[in-house]
Amino acid sequence: MNIFGNKNKKANDKDNAKIKLVEVSLLHFDRDFKNVFQQENDKVAEIANDMRLNGFDKSRPIIVTEAYIIVDGHSRFMAAKKAGLEKVPVIIKKFDSRDETIEYEYKMQLNSRRLTDGEYFAAFLKLDEIRRSNPNAQGSSDEAIGRQLNKSARQVCKMREIAKKADAALLEKIQNGSVSINKAYEIIKAAEAKKKASPEEASVTQSGNTGKGINQDSFKLGVLFVLSELERGRKKGQILKDKRIAKLDLGELNLSEEDTARISQRFGIA
Repeated sequence: MNIFGNKNKKANDKDNAKIKLVEVSLLHFDRDFKNVFQQENDKVAEIANDMRLNGFDKSRPIIVTEAYIIVDGHSRFMAAKKAGLEKVPVIIKKFDSRDETIEYEYKMQLNSRRLTDGEYFAAFLKLDEIRRSNPNAQGSSDEAIGRQLNKSARQVCKMREIAKKADAALLEKIQNGSVSINKAYEIIKAAEAKKKASPEEASVTQSGNTGKGINQDSFKLGVLFVLSELERGRKKGQILKDKRIAKLDLGELNLSEEDTARISQRFGIA
């Protein structure tokens, strides 16, 4: 007994629609999808030349939605227009949602062509967006998207981190193919390591005699301020309560050059 019989029959009825001839002018791209997968001009020209000689290969119809949006056969569609064909064979496929349509488009492209890293990254972004909007999504998103992209969960994890941390310039380099996903990930990790090391190096460099991470110029200015206040007759307790000292906001001290020179000379501070 085939307990899945009814489900399979429904799927077959949905996917195995009849081929029909449709005017080329009725078909159109999904703009968002077309921007992800670029069609190769040489390949389109080659298919167009074949169509001029032999017509459209009906064994490979264009798959479209009920609204005649192309979900598979983008290059064949462009070639048909280039060859001057008026009608092309299509299969109209029904989808329950736009997300289902997009997922099908990605599946067909991933199975039929060799993608660039930029296209893989763009596909990840869209599939991840779809998954996050699905309240019924279960399991690890990296593993699920990895199966859709034919990539490891680790590679998807790298793409996720790139999406979160890469700046616009690096993202553009991934898109135009000048930087691979792995290289972009290495660049981000190197920048993080450098940033993590910087505060420690700065602490060693700037601590000087203060032991509190204040650079030497600010410390010297603070000393000059305290000495100048003592010169004016203020008590130690009053100076320590000064908000400018408490906050170490030494930029507000506003010592004149004359006062700085006088106090430096008075107390022998270079």
